[in-house]
Amino acid sequence: MERAHTIEQLLKGKQLLIFDFDGTVADTTPLHAAAFEQVLSPLGIAVHYPSIAGMKTEDAMVHSAHSCGRVLSPNQLAVLVKAKQATVREMIASRLEPLPGMDGFLNWARKHYRLSIATSGSRGTVSLALEKLGYANWFSPLVCSDDVEHAKPHPDVFLKVLELTHYDRRGALVFEDSEAGFLSAASAGIAYVDVRCVDWELELLNIGA
Repeated sequence: MERAHTIEQLLKGKQLLIFDFDGTVADTTPLHAAAFEQVLSPLGIAVHYPSIAGMKTEDAMVHSAHSCGRVLSPNQLAVLVKAKQATVREMIASRLEPLPGMDGFLNWARKHYRLSIATSGSRGTVSLALEKLGYANWFSPLVCSDDVEHAKPHPDVFLKVLELTHYDRRGALVFEDSEAGFLSAASAGIAYVDVRCVDWELELLNIGA
């Protein structure tokens, strides 16, 4: 999001708001980082989470292994993906929190716009997290890595949302927090907001939420 543009200005003419999930709607970043570390560190694979944020779990593991000069077999990768997903779901069930300010914005936005999610997360994990946060049925559609051939930074998840909702990309606005997500939104031709730069308390005052 350019500094000169407020959320109020960016929302003009929009009907569809598309949210990433991890690190955008919920504070899952430390949970995913810990889960990757727990599963991969016994194999001697170091995890640098900022470099894999926004990636599909399988892609993130391949990237991490490659960075350490390792190659994972298909069977090994499948086992590790399942272990990571099970680990993070246990963490989500016990200690997931919404991101400060986002809860207030979503409560306001759902009254004025159609909300959807486009995420590299798995449907099982994201659905569990939405239930935990009390956001079940707030987002339609929920497009996950399971639903497309290519995850972020490819544009597939955002294009899938447009296809399912029949909205023009000019009427949509993406909320993201990762470089992979920004590239994905840009490739889809959809304007996006870098939520890391947003002062939600100030923005909520500006829009009268």
